[in-house]
Amino acid sequence: MSEEVLIPMFVFASLAVILVAAFHFSYKKRQAIHETIRLSIEKTGAVDGTLVESILRDNVGANADLRKGIILISVGLAFVFLGNMIDDAEAIGPMIGVASFPGLIGLAYVAFHFFAPREPTV
Repeated sequence: MSEEVLIPMFVFASLAVILVAAFHFSYKKRQAIHETIRLSIEKTGAVDGTLVESILRDNVGANADLRKGIILISVGLAFVFLGNMIDDAEAIGPMIGVASFPGLIGLAYVAFHFFAPREPTV
């Protein structure tokens, strides 16, 4: 096979592998949570509400959106700098286009941090 076929095939195959891995590990995490709750019910006959709440609560912290946003904006800026470093004058347009995806998603996360209502932390 030629390079024109192999390169896109590897790019899309890697995206598929990443998605499958993400779903697999999410499934394993949910399976472990259910097993923990099942063992608790088998041993005590009932499940403690605080145990279930602590297992299911998302412990990401108050500044998780801000951190994700800053990282994504930085990735977008890295693509812009990469476009400027390439000697070809026509490279800056596509690189700014690529940079707009993580950059705008990062801006949305930063906006969520400042404008979305948050539940009080316990």
